[in-house]
Amino acid sequence: MHKFTYKLIVLFGLILSSQLALADLPKTRTTPTGIAYMTGGIGEEEVAVMKPQAKKFTLNLLFSEGVVGRWVTDVNVNIYDEASNLVFRIVGAKNVLYVNMPAGTYTILANNNGNKLRHKVTLEANTNQKVVLNWKEFVDEDVPLDGEGN
Repeated sequence: MHKFTYKLIVLFGLILSSQLALADLPKTRTTPTGIAYMTGGIGEEEVAVMKPQAKKFTLNLLFSEGVVGRWVTDVNVNIYDEASNLVFRIVGAKNVLYVNMPAGTYTILANNNGNKLRHKVTLEANTNQKVVLNWKEFVDEDVPLDGEGN
């Protein structure tokens, strides 16, 4: 009976840990105004979940910094319509953000550690647009220790 109880506890632990891992994977969420979005992209599992979903969203945002393009997370994003109305907002987006915006012209304001980038984008219905926001002017570049590029 003791071995059976031990095996049951181990099995329960494995099931619980796998459920917790799945709960952390990116999933489509919807804002109170009905805009669907997904953020993630850290690690192989998140990339595997997100990549097939990209074409389902009209706007694919990728966040990076520096010339080498290191991924950045914890990005605050506001998206405004042509009348300067805030239509989408997320605090703490990961390095990839998919947003399903209606067709139109928008201004994206992204904030990474207090440094802001602004980008204007026009989206068409049923198309997918990729935008890379890179904070290359706001970071010290990766200069090798020998200063010679090695």
